[in-house]
Amino acid sequence: MNINKTLFLHIAMAVLAALVLTLPPYINSRKPTLKFQPLIKTMEGTRKVQAEKIATISHALDGNAIFFLGASEVSTSEKEHFAVYNFFNTKLHHPTVAYGDSFVDNMTQLALLTRFKEDLSPKTKLVLLLSPDSFYFDGIPPTIFADHFPDSIFKPLMSDATMHPILAHYLTHMDPQDVDHLTFSQMRIFGWHFSIVWREINYQFSSFCELIRNYFLSFIHFGQSNTQSWPASPDNWSNIDWSAELQQAQQLNLARHESAATLWMDKEIFADDKTVEDWYTAPPSRPEREAFIAMMKLLHERQVNVVVIIDPLNPWALKNTEKFQPTDRFIQQTLKKYNTPYFDMYDQSYQPGWNWDRLHPTEVAWVAMDRYIAEAFKK
Repeated sequence: MNINKTLFLHIAMAVLAALVLTLPPYINSRKPTLKFQPLIKTMEGTRKVQAEKIATISHALDGNAIFFLGASEVSTSEKEHFAVYNFFNTKLHHPTVAYGDSFVDNMTQLALLTRFKEDLSPKTKLVLLLSPDSFYFDGIPPTIFADHFPDSIFKPLMSDATMHPILAHYLTHMDPQDVDHLTFSQMRIFGWHFSIVWREINYQFSSFCELIRNYFLSFIHFGQSNTQSWPASPDNWSNIDWSAELQQAQQLNLARHESAATLWMDKEIFADDKTVEDWYTAPPSRPEREAFIAMMKLLHERQVNVVVIIDPLNPWALKNTEKFQPTDRFIQQTLKKYNTPYFDMYDQSYQPGWNWDRLHPTEVAWVAMDRYIAEAFKK
């Protein structure tokens, strides 16, 4: 009897200790601090990290910052002086939040904007960067889906009439062998596989342990906050000497050692692959086109102050780029239908040095984008 009482006492103490350790971090995660985050690549992270990202995006879209939505062009430009989220925050002192990473396609952009559609209004200052290759994707890889569609994003979308069939179709056509992890909400549509269930259990347990660890580590820095407060937006920005900015960008570009001999790619990129690649041989994806139309329709209905930039292609490093022209005309027609201003860099005379590889922009290309955005949103 004494042994049972002792065992019960030990179990009760263990449960109490677990509650003491886990409840404060859990409660704290439900009260996210509004943090200014100039660059958000994915929705990955603990419950608290996700909540902070959601708060940042929501506040930005509510008219408190320029929100720049793109793909890998965004995430690969952290060190670019003239990348929009660097230039506008440091040079113009205008709050700018960027979201984007590899394989962010039209469906993902549509989903993100739909998730935050209640924040979309005429106050919103949105820049949509369209990557030409995204119109040729045959669905994003499952690992990319997991990065951008945790339950905090996924669940609200399943009650949306536009997104529900898109996401349901995607989940029912995934190859189980390609799946990294799915949430239990997503498995209700995809199906239940022991290996995937087990990976999700491990993932959630690891994420919760990280949440607890980060919570208690924060006490080590007591009195010091790593939270970047939201910067004040100036009444206006001063006149900008774009010729001087372009000259600086050209000087920065010299370090890339680009020339016709490197197909106007960075020397390091050219060293890895000296061949000229063929532009997509497959036709554009119908679901991607439909997702783009739905996105522009949503923005038009919410009367969003949006401008669009169509990223350029490097014609030296890509063969048969004219294959993109019909898709480019389709994009232009859709934008004109919804009276959306746009800057089609693909349709411009290509400037040597605009891309550091076949698609991604350099400092010089960013200056062109910066100027267009600054003039579009000038107060």
